[in-house]
Amino acid sequence: MCCCNCCSVRQQKIWVFGLGAFTGIVGLVMIAAWPSIAKAFMYSFLPLAPNSFMYKRWVTTPAPVYSTFYLFNWTNPEDLNNDKVKPNFQQVGPYTFSDYKVKEDLDWEQPQVTYYGRRVWHFLSDKSPGQSLDDIIITPHFPTVTAAKYARKYRRIVRKIINFAVNREGGGTFMKHTAGENIFDGYYDSLIDFAEQLHSPLLPFYSSNFGWFYGRNNSKTAEGSFTIHTGHKDLSLMGEMLRWNGSDHTGYYQGECGRVNGSTGELWAPLRKWDETISIFLSDAARYFNFYAKTKVSHRGIKSWRYETDQRTFDNGQLAPDTACFCVPKRDCPMNGVVDFSPAAYNAPIYMSHPHFYLTDPSYRENTTGLSPNATEHGMYLIMEPTFGIPLKVMGQVMISVLVQRDDDIDLLNNVAYNHYAPLFVLQMHAELDDDLISLLKSGLIGFSIGRYIGIGILIAGLALIIIGLCLNRHNKWHNNDKEPIVDGKKSIKST
Repeated sequence: MCCCNCCSVRQQKIWVFGLGAFTGIVGLVMIAAWPSIAKAFMYSFLPLAPNSFMYKRWVTTPAPVYSTFYLFNWTNPEDLNNDKVKPNFQQVGPYTFSDYKVKEDLDWEQPQVTYYGRRVWHFLSDKSPGQSLDDIIITPHFPTVTAAKYARKYRRIVRKIINFAVNREGGGTFMKHTAGENIFDGYYDSLIDFAEQLHSPLLPFYSSNFGWFYGRNNSKTAEGSFTIHTGHKDLSLMGEMLRWNGSDHTGYYQGECGRVNGSTGELWAPLRKWDETISIFLSDAARYFNFYAKTKVSHRGIKSWRYETDQRTFDNGQLAPDTACFCVPKRDCPMNGVVDFSPAAYNAPIYMSHPHFYLTDPSYRENTTGLSPNATEHGMYLIMEPTFGIPLKVMGQVMISVLVQRDDDIDLLNNVAYNHYAPLFVLQMHAELDDDLISLLKSGLIGFSIGRYIGIGILIAGLALIIIGLCLNRHNKWHNNDKEPIVDGKKSIKST
């Protein structure tokens, strides 16, 4: 290497143009190779493994999650047999709970991990304005409705026996319980107690108390065991459900409809494709639900994709033939928008849909009043950053209803004026990444581009050196250029 005073013009040119070319090549290489380098580096943090980067943000709930219940109060149960008045249901709520989940009993067999999820709910009065868990809610007496549904498949003599038992053991047309009893606390019901004491495999009741989430709070086993793909050696499968309760088939629906499929909603594969449907497996429903890409959005400064449910999500074969297997054999298949929930609800006439029968056939609301479906309040969506597959915001919600029908063989139901789907409750689950996780995600996304920007800077520096060299050459401004000896009218290059 030489200093400027002792370098010849030729050496200066070699240094300037050589360094410029080398710098430019380094910049080009960084621009071309950085995406692959960054991808390999960033994605090395994603697979699940004990104490890995992603594990620490997955094993417990990483962001605040809330479960909100809306109950439906039947305002005119005395008019059940009045053909001049339709049953009216008033939505009551919100009743919001914090929803904390921790994975326990993890069994690692890469690329799989099996675990149980313990969920703990706490009522949040500040997020439940004007509501108390002591609010009285009137609902159809669904144990009686369920008994009537059971009776229909038997001969007349058996139906008479069931009718006698319903009358004797505390059946009714409606019941009153507090909001807390309906959700988590549970309540005693004499008809359920009677069914439980029969110890019949056809009536799998294991308690005389009932609540929609009775016995679930702080339970490790209520949702069953989950086996998911960790992403080890194949990130495209990361988070995919492989088995539920040790089986790859739920046993509740036939064929592919009973296949364990989708994500639990907490972990997703990176590098999503726009036309790729995403599925969430809901253990309470023993099935998966599809979300479809709808629009590209910016959420808190992050380029994201918004997925939504639509009329295909609760399809029973009317729109897509491959969903016909969600119809339960030997039962009337619901029209589009409502799913027969009976396989997962002890064969009770229970149904699942969007809240207020949004995106369903209008017939589901024609025999009741009080429901007002709209897209803003009653749809489901998920906003996801597609590069890492990180959900930024989630709003999932379903409504559970019971089918109340006239039944000539059940005294309590033989004068029902309107067969109707009575809404029981809506469950919302909503979550959004907090500021710390948003900042962490932004840092990761910057890592994909920062190397390219550095490469562009280096390339510009290299080009600048070459341009400077060309300018110096054109105007003969090289250092010591005026000291070169003249040979035949031209400056010669001094020997070094």
